[in-house]
Amino acid sequence: MQYLRSLQKRSPKFFGGTLSEQRLILERSKINKLRKFTLKLLAWWDPSSFDYPWRKTSDPYKILISEFMLRKTTRNQVKRIYEDFFRKYPSIKALHGADVESIKNTIRSLGMEHFKAVALKELAEIVVKEYDKKIPEERRLLEKLPGVGAYIANAVLCLAYGKNVPLLDTNTVRVLKRVFSLMSTRKRVRDDPKMWEFVSSLIPKNRARNFNLAVLDFAATICLPKKPKCSICPLLAICDYGPSYLGACQSHSFSL
Repeated sequence: MQYLRSLQKRSPKFFGGTLSEQRLILERSKINKLRKFTLKLLAWWDPSSFDYPWRKTSDPYKILISEFMLRKTTRNQVKRIYEDFFRKYPSIKALHGADVESIKNTIRSLGMEHFKAVALKELAEIVVKEYDKKIPEERRLLEKLPGVGAYIANAVLCLAYGKNVPLLDTNTVRVLKRVFSLMSTRKRVRDDPKMWEFVSSLIPKNRARNFNLAVLDFAATICLPKKPKCSICPLLAICDYGPSYLGACQSHSFSL
């Protein structure tokens, strides 16, 4: 209803007719925008333009550890140590057998090396002792591992096990808020169940991997936190934020 009322106020002449007719028009408009978002994004995305080693494997161990290392650092920083790390610790068993100092020295360039090294050591110990050296295929089990939250758990499920699940981090949230004017009452928007539900609704069947990576790459190259590249954005025609940012027309809001 919030979405309906906001559009009624802005376009009263267009939204004539009964309330049920108005709802039908708006629902069709909303569905059309969701569909366009996904299609335009996937048409823009070129996987060959984003060359990261962890995207060339479906090994659950490598994906879990890579996603862990990507927290609070840059892709390029992780890329620089990727080969060295997995040469030293090619398996979860090898990581479990390593000492914290060795791990710390290997990942020092990522920052927060002591915290990360200790967490990696604990993570490896749990997987080896409790899961028989196999990375879990269930989100609830993955989230029991040190340093693993909803995002990393879903990244493993999607990128390693092919599950049709979403990835939602601050970058994805930024894209969704701008394109759809999404609002949340949560202090940490990425923890809002409604936001997770919304991004899930955007994923085309059996294409979660491509969709999730496309959103992440789009956020990293076009929909930047500061000075977004709206003038070359493939989503400009359906984005609520872009025209306003470029000094153009009014926007409409989506409600969850």
